[in-house]
Amino acid sequence: MTALHLRDITLSLPGTGEVLSALDLELRIGGITWLVGESGAGKSTLCNLLAGLSLVDAKVSGVLDLSEIVGGRGGSGGVGAGGDRRAGSRGGFGGPAEAAVPGDGRIDLSAGRGRRAMATMRRSGAIAWAPQNAMDTFPPTMRLSEWFARAGVESPDLGAYGLENSILRRLPHQVSGGQISRISLAAAVAKSPRLLVCDEPTAGLDPEQADAVVGVLNEQAAAGSRAVLAVTHDLSGLQRNARPGDRVAVVFNGHIVENCSVEDFFAGRAENVYVRALAAAAPAAGAHPLPLADGARPQPWVYRDGDELRRLDEGAAGGGVVDGGAVSGGGPE
Repeated sequence: MTALHLRDITLSLPGTGEVLSALDLELRIGGITWLVGESGAGKSTLCNLLAGLSLVDAKVSGVLDLSEIVGGRGGSGGVGAGGDRRAGSRGGFGGPAEAAVPGDGRIDLSAGRGRRAMATMRRSGAIAWAPQNAMDTFPPTMRLSEWFARAGVESPDLGAYGLENSILRRLPHQVSGGQISRISLAAAVAKSPRLLVCDEPTAGLDPEQADAVVGVLNEQAAAGSRAVLAVTHDLSGLQRNARPGDRVAVVFNGHIVENCSVEDFFAGRAENVYVRALAAAAPAAGAHPLPLADGARPQPWVYRDGDELRRLDEGAAGGGVVDGGAVSGGGPE
């Protein structure tokens, strides 16, 4: 199965230090990679990087390797972003997006040209991005129908997202947060991107709505010519809706510590100790809390399996545990 590869990605911000560190990730064409991890682990930063939207003063290194789907332009042709045959590419992006990618299909993200290539692929529709704050997708004074028309999307159908098409006559601030999130996803998939990046597409939705959104992502991945990267904190929704071929990539402290099948993740068969504990924290598994470490978290380059995990009665100050993202102390007030 062909894939896009992120190789040795590091991103630093002034005054913050490394947000992503030596990150490697494979995104399979024809499937969904679910990106999970603690708040602040670097998930949104990675999504923004893939969409060509990193901060100007960010220092980035690493490579986005598209060679399996873009390289070999002298070949007999391949399938473009919309499923059409395009001469001179091997399953490539086509049009302006392909022109932005070097001949070997490898984009050096440390160079200005590489970061401009990412932005070009997003603008051309080869890479689509549904942000966490979906309201930012749309100009506040432009009706949603006008935005779709200017984007070249004719007659968008929101039925698959549980919405009436009449909602497009409204301004962005006239719809709810859950509605604008689904409309943003509809905008992202409208041009059949080769890489669809979604930052928490089910956040704030009830289970029925969330399941419908995941159904859309599954349809996108099942089209066979694109990869989907979706951030989620909703392990229950993931367990309900993930397909057998989906992957779970776990981010810890800015790098990927595990990339395993959904089945292995929820069965507790991940190799990494932290990842097994994270799976055990899913509601269906009893929502076991993650223990606190008794010191500063290790830096990525000296990370060791199990350093993050202590028994509840060992090493944690006051017996505190992490429960649902908040810290509760077991000692006296």
